[in-house]
Amino acid sequence: MSFSSRHFRDCLGQFATGVAVVTSRDTDGQKVGITINSFSSVSLEPPLVLFSVARSAATHDVFTGNIRHFCINVLRTSQKELAERFAAPIDDRWENTRFTDNGHGMPVLLGNISTFSCVRHAVHDGGDHSIIVGQVNAVELGETGDPLLYYGGAYARLDRA
Repeated sequence: MSFSSRHFRDCLGQFATGVAVVTSRDTDGQKVGITINSFSSVSLEPPLVLFSVARSAATHDVFTGNIRHFCINVLRTSQKELAERFAAPIDDRWENTRFTDNGHGMPVLLGNISTFSCVRHAVHDGGDHSIIVGQVNAVELGETGDPLLYYGGAYARLDRA
C-alpha cells in the first residue's frame, strides 16, 4: 500500500454518514446494542439493508452467531448521548435507556428518526469487520429531520443552508 491506515481513515472520514444503533437480544435474552455509521440500503426487492461490525467488538459474535433478528435505530441529533453510550465499553448501556420491544421481542430505541426491524439474511467477510445483511420485515418512520451525522471523526449535524 502506498498509504497508511491513518491516512485511509482520514480520507474515509470525509464521507459524512448517518449514525444508528443496532439492537437485539443475545441467546440468553439480554439486550445488546452497538453504535454504527456503516448502515446502507442494499435492495428494494427484497428489502435488504446492511451494517458492518468489527470482529473485535464485544457484540460481534451476537450479531454473527445464533441470533437472527435485530433492529437498526437511526438517530437524531438529540440522541447523541445514546450514540456515545452504545459506542463505549460500559457494562450496562441500557440503564435509563428508553425502549420498547417490537413484534420479535427486539428492543427498539424510542425517539428515533426511523427504525428497521430485520431478520439476518447473510453474513459476509469484510476484513477486520463482518458485513451483516438484514431483510427488513417492518419499518417505522418517526419525526424526520435533524439526523445525527458522523464526519471527520466527530459527531456533526446537518446545516440546512
